[in-house]
Amino acid sequence: MKKVQVLNFMQRRFVSKWIILILDLCIISISLFIVFTLTGKEYFTELTLIKYYKGLISVILFATIGHLIFEPHRGVIRYTSLFDIQRLFFSRTFAVVCNMIYVFLVASNPTLIEYTLPKVILLTNYVLSLFLLILFRLCIKYVFHAGRVNVERQRIMIYGAGDAGRIAHKVLSPTYDIIAFVDDNELKIGKLFEGVKILHAQSNIAKFVTKNNIKQIVISVQNCTPVEKRDIYTRCIDWGLQVKVVPPIEEWIDGELTKSQIKTIRIEDLLGREAIELQDSHLMESLISKTILVTGAAGSIGSEIVRQLLALKPKCLLLLDQAETPMYHLEMEIRQLNKLNSVHVEYIIADVKDNQTLVSVFEKYTINYVFHAAAYKHVPSMENNPLQAIKVNVLGSRNIADLADEFGIEKMVLISTDKAVNPTNIMGASKRAAEIYIQSKNQVSKTAFITTRFGNVLGSNGSVIPLFKKQIEEGGPITVTHPDITRYFMTIPEACQLVLEAGYIGEGGEIFVFDMGESIKINDLAKRMISLSGLVLDKDIRIEYVGLRPGEKLYEELLNANEYVLPTHHKKIMISKVVEFPFAKVDKQIKQLENTLVNSHDEIKSVKLLKQIVPEFISKNSIFEKLDSHVTT
Repeated sequence: MKKVQVLNFMQRRFVSKWIILILDLCIISISLFIVFTLTGKEYFTELTLIKYYKGLISVILFATIGHLIFEPHRGVIRYTSLFDIQRLFFSRTFAVVCNMIYVFLVASNPTLIEYTLPKVILLTNYVLSLFLLILFRLCIKYVFHAGRVNVERQRIMIYGAGDAGRIAHKVLSPTYDIIAFVDDNELKIGKLFEGVKILHAQSNIAKFVTKNNIKQIVISVQNCTPVEKRDIYTRCIDWGLQVKVVPPIEEWIDGELTKSQIKTIRIEDLLGREAIELQDSHLMESLISKTILVTGAAGSIGSEIVRQLLALKPKCLLLLDQAETPMYHLEMEIRQLNKLNSVHVEYIIADVKDNQTLVSVFEKYTINYVFHAAAYKHVPSMENNPLQAIKVNVLGSRNIADLADEFGIEKMVLISTDKAVNPTNIMGASKRAAEIYIQSKNQVSKTAFITTRFGNVLGSNGSVIPLFKKQIEEGGPITVTHPDITRYFMTIPEACQLVLEAGYIGEGGEIFVFDMGESIKINDLAKRMISLSGLVLDKDIRIEYVGLRPGEKLYEELLNANEYVLPTHHKKIMISKVVEFPFAKVDKQIKQLENTLVNSHDEIKSVKLLKQIVPEFISKNSIFEKLDSHVTT
């Protein structure tokens, strides 16, 4: 035990660079003495001990200058690498060249010539001192490595035997026991890389992992596509390993990799597609003098829209939400973010159902754009509370749209969902009704009404990722509704970037659909999250299938049978072309729905009217299926 503690203490200690400098100069002095001795009687008898000391002065002077310029003494000796040896070579070469130039310049000066040495001694000392300095470093490195053999360390592998893998080995080897490299390049297989064997990625790695008790793998592969990265991540997870990843080289601090930069992969990394990136210059130009209202501003999507808008420096931001505490937290955050931008921001506690308060907001401010993110979005909750879904998602959206028209707003952008496509639940149907009203309103208004539609957002409030994380932290089980259920996913920043872009290019009446890549099985997602947490499925934690919830689909769609898409200037954004609904008819239906809510609070009647507004709405696994008795399957 004491031995381990002493070794750990020694490994935490780093010798001062000035001590290393002094040791290096001592080695150079010893090297010079050895050269004097080995050159034979001719030199040793003629060049007395005094001559040795006089010559040593110039040797040490130029050696010091070389060290201060190339700094080989700054490296941690026990981690000596080829880079450190390279710096030593440059330092010693610089010193001997300067020394020989000095000899040439003072050759005619009888006083200074006494403080020089013959060129043969200088060159011999150069070779010997360089050898001894390198040997000194390698011996120290070996001693520390040998000392760590008896200290139990976590055994890991590195995926990728390239330059980034070599650097990762250098950074990690002091802390971890690196057992093997894994690579796809067959030319490297079986060779030693940094003294560690390279294994083929297609070999039986899982057996090797079990045999050698390996718990973790670090992926150092650079310059591969997101799909290739996802396949590598998935492969490593399937080997039962906790996966960490070396960041792209451009993200290294001052061009150097540190252990703290090597992070556990995020579940977003398993999407397997290029991150969606947009240019903000045109957005900034279009928004810089605008006053923008964001409803649902304190929610996951709304708050990210606010952050991105803040960076675009509009004239004024109006943040509206009915949730007091989340709005307070958002205000504290925005105050910090807004120190440099100095955008005027107003925080408004209001409900989109409260039309009177909304009117006062529109009267008080000259609003140019509206981003309408306020909504109830949780399928099971809305299935149990259909009237609230209709009040907020349908009537609340109508309130905002009507005021946008009345006050001459330039553009209104509705944030919708893929659950609005062929809806099977109240939430999706209420969002589809809002889409229909927005589109029909566009026909009779000078305001450009735009709809954006995307799928599940990773990390948003109430989404499956935070739920799974919580269940894993509590020891499980992880609850999945069905083993075959799939969903589309994108990150919050991606979703909001695309909302802003759609708002910029939209001219009115469009439904913008975002390309989110392939849909992902929720069951696979749960398994990946278990592995990413360092746990073993069915050993440490299990998955429990609880059955589809009321209104829940096995898979989501981005388009219905009557829709088709047109491309835009951005490959990830498409325009869905749909059948247009006459405003007079839609307005009449919405008012009838509102009257039913106000006068009777009858859920069945209200949902029945909702189905008339959204004829493709067919309930599934719900008490409202009886309203679809006329539907044949």
